Amino acid sequence: MSLTDVLELNKTELFAKIRNGLPIVPQTQNLLDCKDDLLYAWNSSDSCLLVTNWRVALLQPQPKRAKVSYQKLIPSNSIGLNVDRVVVSNEGSLVALSGPRGVTILDVPRRSGPDGCFMDGKPQITCRTYNLDALLFQNNPQLEVRQLRWHPDSVSDSTLLVLLSNNTMRVYNHAKLRHVWKVGPYTVKTGANTSLSDFGETSVDFDIAPAVKSSASDETSTSLSTTHNKTQSAAKTGKEKVEWPIVILRENGNIYMMLAGIDSEITRLQGPITITPQTSANYGLESCALLIIPSLPPTVIIAESTGKLHHALLLESETKEHSFSDVDECLVIEPSEWTLHVTETVELELGLSSGTANDTNGAYSCPIHLKRDLINEMRYFAYHNAGLHSITVNFISELQRFLDSEAEDDQLVLSTPSSAEYILCTKFDSSDRVNAVFGIALMQMPAGLVLLLSSGQVISLKLVIDAQLLVTAKQQLQRTATNDALGQQGESPSFTDTIKALLMRSVSQPILADKMASSSAHERYELLNQAIEVLRSQYLKRHELVRVEFAKRINCIKLQKQQQLQEIKSLENEREIISERAHKLAERFEEISDNQEILMRRCQKLMQDANAVLPNSVLAEREFALEVARINKTTKSMAAALDTAKKTFNKQRYHIAKSQEIAKSNVYELPEKQRRTITEILTQLSSEIDRQITDVKRINKIIGL
Repeated sequence: MSLTDVLELNKTELFAKIRNGLPIVPQTQNLLDCKDDLLYAWNSSDSCLLVTNWRVALLQPQPKRAKVSYQKLIPSNSIGLNVDRVVVSNEGSLVALSGPRGVTILDVPRRSGPDGCFMDGKPQITCRTYNLDALLFQNNPQLEVRQLRWHPDSVSDSTLLVLLSNNTMRVYNHAKLRHVWKVGPYTVKTGANTSLSDFGETSVDFDIAPAVKSSASDETSTSLSTTHNKTQSAAKTGKEKVEWPIVILRENGNIYMMLAGIDSEITRLQGPITITPQTSANYGLESCALLIIPSLPPTVIIAESTGKLHHALLLESETKEHSFSDVDECLVIEPSEWTLHVTETVELELGLSSGTANDTNGAYSCPIHLKRDLINEMRYFAYHNAGLHSITVNFISELQRFLDSEAEDDQLVLSTPSSAEYILCTKFDSSDRVNAVFGIALMQMPAGLVLLLSSGQVISLKLVIDAQLLVTAKQQLQRTATNDALGQQGESPSFTDTIKALLMRSVSQPILADKMASSSAHERYELLNQAIEVLRSQYLKRHELVRVEFAKRINCIKLQKQQQLQEIKSLENEREIISERAHKLAERFEEISDNQEILMRRCQKLMQDANAVLPNSVLAEREFALEVARINKTTKSMAAALDTAKKTFNKQRYHIAKSQEIAKSNVYELPEKQRRTITEILTQLSSEIDRQITDVKRINKIIGL
């Protein structure tokens, strides 16, 4: 089993089929998606969707995994677009196939059979297909699809939101156009000249935040509020409704908020949202992607093509801020009720530089795509032309602990920085060769991911579900230092935390995946030297430090063991002495208890005698004493008579039982043979008597008597 392909997908027929029809242009896209136990993959050569049950393949032995069958979902209508994105709906009933020039919806059939396949495992299935607004793209050659997402509030699992390059968002339900929402000024692009795209006013990405309650009156729309007091005051003047905040990102880094329900014809656009803290360099000058993690408050991820990721909290602003963008008079933009507070910025390493003097091209830049992990809300993935990163947002757990805390003096301090791990590297030289990610799919139970590269290689890895299990000791030490600064009592780090701190690496060694092309020997030599240097400085050296720490720990434990053995020996001696003293004290206690009982009886006797001879004893007391004596005497005589009666009763019962036994023994019983003989004789006599009686009756009848 390969360490980079634990599911052995490279040997399967499904990816062998896809490998022959991969796009020629090495541009990052996502031709894979996973829902439950089904893995979807787009086959560009045959224009069909291939599906396999990866969980069934995982349960198979290793020699049989490559022979696991797959199903081919053939669209009923021809798809005349270059598919670069496969998105399965929330319930898995529909699949959206998107390209720069259109979107197609494929209706997935029902699952049946022992393995949960479509239509009981039929190899080829023709599925109903809907092309969304084909004439719109045909009449507008410059129009492109920027992003599409399934709406989480759709009961029928069929509402799709599509963001276009002309700053409009189209809402489809069951492949029918329901609404067209304007998210920005209308852009007109004719050839190389653009009206607003040069200023970065084109929307490039969007995501849907958790739903909030809003109140809108009949005449004017009131502001959105999620607090309890504002909701109560708004309920008096208007009717409550649920709205979904849609966060929209533009190329220049400006972020807008659109408030709309799933059936809203009129939306409310607010922005641009103020981003704090303010810096000399604006956030997101080369913004390319946006992602929302549904924490409390929601966490917004803004990605730049330079490799920077800004983590921000979406908060309610104290005062409304008016928009400074009045480009389109037909577009109504309300004052913003939200602010973005950037907590940290994570810089990704886009490829490994060879470290040579000829490498003068500067930092590599490419579009970054974001994908949220549905299992662990603290983690998301960033994939691009140079590989794959896994980013863990650690302050989300601190926010949750702060919200769950009941202490009044508890303060919120976001002290744990996020961690970015370079999982896969596909660019490690200064050449222009690109081995981009063509597909990424996240699996659940067991957790894992599948990557499809432009070279045709498939990488399947297992993932740790809970990132909190890998919290390093350094982060715990930082949290302890922060608590000490706040006056809280902290504990010293354990030996395990110390070892984790020593093993913590500042630079990771990702999986290297190169395209099918030969590089120069010098570049490979430089890459080898770099890998060796990382292994020496970040692995071997730290393991040596850990070995020394273990030796110190062992010596310390040995000294503690000797001291504890001596203490145990002294404690044993003290225990024997205490046991002897306890035995003596117990004997002394018993002796004193007996003497005390004797003295108490003597005292009671003396008190009775003294009371009896007192001269002031009255007549009633004497009569009472005589009556008690008489009753005592009578009671004793009655007890003696009762004993005599019991003895007499027992004696009589004995004689009665004995006489009954004698009577039973005197009963005579005939032998069995005699009893049988007498029974036969009596039976014959009875028969003879019956016969004679019959004859007598017959004779009487004859003679007329």
